[in-house]
Amino acid sequence: MRKALLIFGGGMLVGLLALVIAAQFASQRPRRFSGELIRALPGVAGWRRQEIPIAGSSAALASAQGILNFSQAAQVLYVRDATQILVYVAYWEPGKVSVVDAGSHNPDSCWVNNGCVRTERRYAVAGRVGERELLPYEYGQYLVPRGGKQNVAFWHLVNGEPNRYEEQAAGWRNGLLGRLERLPLVFKDIRAYGFNQKNEQMFIRISSNARIEELIADPLNKTLFEALAPLGVFADRKWK
Repeated sequence: MRKALLIFGGGMLVGLLALVIAAQFASQRPRRFSGELIRALPGVAGWRRQEIPIAGSSAALASAQGILNFSQAAQVLYVRDATQILVYVAYWEPGKVSVVDAGSHNPDSCWVNNGCVRTERRYAVAGRVGERELLPYEYGQYLVPRGGKQNVAFWHLVNGEPNRYEEQAAGWRNGLLGRLERLPLVFKDIRAYGFNQKNEQMFIRISSNARIEELIADPLNKTLFEALAPLGVFADRKWK
């Protein structure tokens, strides 16, 4: 009996490892996004635009690219009177990273693991800018050391469609322990996307001193949000 259980357990372990490996290395869909992210964050009338480096130095940027393995990333600060909106975008072409790895690149992990405190969280929030429906976004509020309270909306788009975050927790760790913690998400992603896990992906994060729902509802901000349409955040304009 013990030998049979060992054989059964060994078979289950091999099967589990095979699923994880297949999820990581299965063939991918062709690339659809062919633009430059910085061009997708244009100047907008009435707003002062400032490009913000992803990291403080070229060495730090190279380190960030090594960890995140993104194909492109860009960050722009928009300022109008007392309102500040920081837009950060990262893009992974097909074959770069799995959904679960790109999905760990969000404030619940990156910010919380670097000293921020999450004070609010809502999932798959519906929103409209004027008459245009936004894709459901993830919302959180975070206390940032020396940065005060930041309100955040983000989209993690997989092949242009929003990834769901209800099953993710705050503070995923890096390294092997973090991968073990995220293992249930691998199976969720296999159910959602099949074995084709290294999909084309985009991460769009908007952070502001103002509440996100107020920013979206304010007609003065409509032009700015509509300028982000090429990133695929609106339901009526597919990611291109």
